[in-house]
Amino acid sequence: MDLRYVRYAMAIARAGSLRRAAAALHIAQPTLSEQLRALEKEIGVELFSRSSSGVTLTEAGEAFLAQATVALDAFERAVAAARCTGETARLGVADGLADVAARLLSQLHSSRLRMAPMGTAEQIVSIADGALQAGLGYAPGSLPRGVGRMLIHRFPVRALLHREHPLAQYEALSLSDLAGEPLLMPESDAVAGARRFLEAFVRQRLHPRLGPSAAGHDLVVNMVQEGTGYALCVREGTTVPDTLVFVPIKEDVPPLEVVFLWNRQADVHELVSAARHLARSG
Repeated sequence: MDLRYVRYAMAIARAGSLRRAAAALHIAQPTLSEQLRALEKEIGVELFSRSSSGVTLTEAGEAFLAQATVALDAFERAVAAARCTGETARLGVADGLADVAARLLSQLHSSRLRMAPMGTAEQIVSIADGALQAGLGYAPGSLPRGVGRMLIHRFPVRALLHREHPLAQYEALSLSDLAGEPLLMPESDAVAGARRFLEAFVRQRLHPRLGPSAAGHDLVVNMVQEGTGYALCVREGTTVPDTLVFVPIKEDVPPLEVVFLWNRQADVHELVSAARHLARSG
C-alpha cells in the first residue's frame, strides 16, 4: 500500500471536502479523487460517503483511519530512528566543567557523542536552533521555549587563595576582606560572572577590585598560584595545586550552579537520564 494514499485520506477527513483537501495538498482534485478510489479499491470498502456538501467518513473509514494513523506515526518514528543511526550528538561544555562532562560520559552506553567547548550563552542559542543537542553550563536566566534545563549541582562560593596569602590563614572571609584584592575571572565568564559577583559586593556597599582575566578556568588557577589575585569562580572540589586553598565566604553569595541543557525535540533520552543520575548523586 502506498502510504501517500493514507496521508491523502487523512487530509480529506480533516478537510471534509475533496476540493479543500486538494488545495491543502497542492494537487489537482481529479488526481486526489482517483487516488482515493485506488485506496478504497485496495482495501475493499468505501472510506467516505460523498454528497454535494462534501464527504464524511463511513464507519469503515473511521475504523481504518484510527488504526492507519497509529501505523503511520510508528512508520515515521522508524524512519527517524533509521536516519539517526550513526549520527553523532554534540554536547556543549562550558569552560571549567570538563570533570562534570567526564562523569556524564561515564553514565552513557553509547559512544556517539562529540563534546564541543562552548560558553553557556552560545549553547542556549545553538540548542534552540537545533545545531546542538545538549550542553553543560552555568545557570542562565530565562530560556527559549524548547530548551530544557536541569540543575546538576549547586556549589557554595569559596575564595581560592595562595596558601601564603595573608588572608588564607582565616577560617572564613568577608567580602570586605576581599574587596581590595584583585579578583580573577576567565574571559568566558567575564560578563555574567562579573555581574553576579559584583552584585554580591554592591549589596555590602563595596567596590571590588577587578584583576586581569584569563583565557579559561585552568589559567585562573595558574594565576592564583602565581600570586596575581584570588578567584571566586573555581568550584570547590576542583583539583587545584596543594599550594592553594579554598576559604569560605561569610556573606550570602549566590552559589555556582551547574546545569544540563537540552533540546526537548532531540533524541537525547540517554543523555537526559545520565544527567538525572548526576543530579541525584550530587
